[in-house]
Amino acid sequence: MTIPNEELCLNILDKFCKENFEQDEYSLYGQKESAVCIERTDDGWLVYESEKNSRNNLFMFDNIIEAGLDFLKRMCSAEDYKNIKHAFFDRLVEKPLHKINIP
Repeated sequence: MTIPNEELCLNILDKFCKENFEQDEYSLYGQKESAVCIERTDDGWLVYESEKNSRNNLFMFDNIIEAGLDFLKRMCSAEDYKNIKHAFFDRLVEKPLHKINIP
């Protein structure tokens, strides 16, 4: 499967979050108190909610796309998720020159 590279995905996710959410509600670069967090590890991408220095509802993903979608789902209401998901994918598709192959 061909998907945009991780740095591009994080940049798009960052811009998207700045436009739609309060900055104290999320972290794209690791744990932040009382926030939804996404974090790159050696094994993949972690998505979790941080509260009282603990990581709750932690899930590991193989790629940034799946992790990003879970992150966005946690950030918005179920009603808004469909529109947000489509808008996120639209932005990814706009950057076809920055793709890598993922098995």
